[in-house]
Amino acid sequence: MASLCNNISAAWHSLRENLQRAVLSATGITVGAAAIILLVSVARGVEADVSKQVTGLGVNLLVVVPGQISDSSLFSPNLAGISYLRDEDVTRVRKVPGVERAAPLMFVGGGIRNGKHESQSTFIIGAGPDWFYIHPSKLSEGRFYTEADNHSRVCVIGSIAKESLFGSSDALGKTVKINGGDYKAIGVTIDPKAEDSLFSMGGFENMAYLPYEQVRDSVPNPQLNRIMIESKPDFDPKLLVPAVQAALAQRLSRQQFSVLTQKDLLDVVFRIMSLLTSLLAGLTSIALVVGGLGIMTVMLMSVGERSKEIGIRKTVGAKQSDIFIQFLAEAVILTCLGGIAGLGISYAGGVLLASLTKIRPEFSVGVVALGLIVSLVTGTIFGLLPAMKAARKDPVASLRSE
Repeated sequence: MASLCNNISAAWHSLRENLQRAVLSATGITVGAAAIILLVSVARGVEADVSKQVTGLGVNLLVVVPGQISDSSLFSPNLAGISYLRDEDVTRVRKVPGVERAAPLMFVGGGIRNGKHESQSTFIIGAGPDWFYIHPSKLSEGRFYTEADNHSRVCVIGSIAKESLFGSSDALGKTVKINGGDYKAIGVTIDPKAEDSLFSMGGFENMAYLPYEQVRDSVPNPQLNRIMIESKPDFDPKLLVPAVQAALAQRLSRQQFSVLTQKDLLDVVFRIMSLLTSLLAGLTSIALVVGGLGIMTVMLMSVGERSKEIGIRKTVGAKQSDIFIQFLAEAVILTCLGGIAGLGISYAGGVLLASLTKIRPEFSVGVVALGLIVSLVTGTIFGLLPAMKAARKDPVASLRSE
């Protein structure tokens, strides 16, 4: 143990003597570690935001989507394309024991305008009145539409859309133009937390809701894009899936629809996020490899420059293992210090990112451990060759080379 401590102390002393070269050598590791840690933290923050958005859809929720989604595929070709769902499927689902409510959703698209003011990012949806019970929302003004409004040109808009169209003025009773048609705003939803979300501009507060039946009757070739289902409080949504599938299978094939729980929705999103994060982390890790190669190159040069030091140490009794440990320790110390510096830079970058954008990186003990472990492994791998070269040097030849 004493010998190990002495070798590590010698490594630290050598780095201090060549401080400038050590700092430059560790720069690549610092950049690579900072990039990976920040990337992972951003991914964790986005996943947390997505989880909040999905769980905010409502409790005891099932979603029927067109096309088949399986564990072996991340996407269904019909998620944003042709839908085989029909109004009669909604009726069948409502009759399933354990179903509290079912609401059809139709993606309308287009834009919403109030005079010269337009909200281009507002997502327009045709929804049945039950949607407002399945996805509980608060109103800042007005009311939700009901069955009595099914064929009326009325709408309920989200707080972000309202601000874009009306600013601080009241929207209640005002007329907005949606896809060329006039609709009367009868309600405005509000969620104070939506503004802090990365997805607030595309979340459920930046919506314009139209009565589903009115949209179906006025849109050419309408198609039902989603069926949102709320199970009864005493029914586990997961256990309700087979019954809903059986009801829909009376008309559709199993390849034409999928029934997903909130957990299934999150699993699909997280699998996509994991794939993207792994891809970006792989690309970012190139900086670590470059940094490791830089350290290895500098240390190989250092072995040649420090031949006399190696020869003297061996002459006075140092073993090959002592020289090996000293040079390997230098590489590991360099990369670990680079990793710590990278951790600090990534944290500062995360704070800056959170202050300038709606992205909220999540740093944790696991992320810190990741940065240090990656640095440790990099130092060990790229420090082996210089350490072995230094350990194998002949002391007599080393002394003669000076």
